[in-house]
Amino acid sequence: MELGIITDSASDLSPAAAGELGVGLVPLYVQVGSARYKDWRELDPDSLYAQIRQGAHPSTEPPTVGDFIEVYERYLRHYDRLLSIHLSGEISLTVERAREAAGKVAPGRIRIFDSRTVSGGLSALVYRAAECVAMGWEEEAIVAELRRIQREDAILFSVASLEHLVRGGRLPRIGQAIGDLLGLRPILTVQEGKIKMVRAVREAAVAQNLVKQALEPLKGRRVRVTIAHADAPGEVLEEIKELTNKAGVLLDKGRVIRMGSIVTAHTGLGTLGVHAYPVA
Repeated sequence: MELGIITDSASDLSPAAAGELGVGLVPLYVQVGSARYKDWRELDPDSLYAQIRQGAHPSTEPPTVGDFIEVYERYLRHYDRLLSIHLSGEISLTVERAREAAGKVAPGRIRIFDSRTVSGGLSALVYRAAECVAMGWEEEAIVAELRRIQREDAILFSVASLEHLVRGGRLPRIGQAIGDLLGLRPILTVQEGKIKMVRAVREAAVAQNLVKQALEPLKGRRVRVTIAHADAPGEVLEEIKELTNKAGVLLDKGRVIRMGSIVTAHTGLGTLGVHAYPVA
């Protein structure tokens, strides 16, 4: 039985990357001033980065039920079943819209999977699901693998300012006060689908803390690592790569991705993230 994979643009998979994987991509929406764009399709990261530098304050909306229906119907012409993997339901209505659309299109042929994460964490699940499909795994085995990754992975990120997360209601204002008063950068994580603050550190210690928090629990194991960023300096990305190579893990695969408009709208420029999970 042929299984197709669907995700949304909060995975930070570009249309080209999704196409190479054979994955269907449902875009979220980005509002910048009076203009409304489909993420990645009508607004690429560079364009949004430039508008934010000019003072724009973007907001986001989940896909409509109709957006999901269009993609589901198109992919069901080629696949017997679909596994639809989406942005955490704790921070977006995206997965709820997916469920509603699946119920209208073909409830017995579409499984909705709440990733309970975002960006590099979500893309890692999508890559793994696509890989398992290519290896001929059964659907239940693939879902079990995604759940194992959810139990064992780590995602840490840091933002230059908590303003965007606070404004979007994703983080309590007390966190903003800590960062602003002390002049430090926060280290945050995603636990049970929600964004939580871990600690505040000096700017120079951000890369070291991200790698340590993500990889120290996985020492000695074979791991896959995704580094995600929103216009971060190249030297910082190189520092994270170097620290990863020295972290005492066996690097199975590594990727560097740019954060798209959805994630950047809520975290701001300069955001850095590290996601890691062990290979079973």
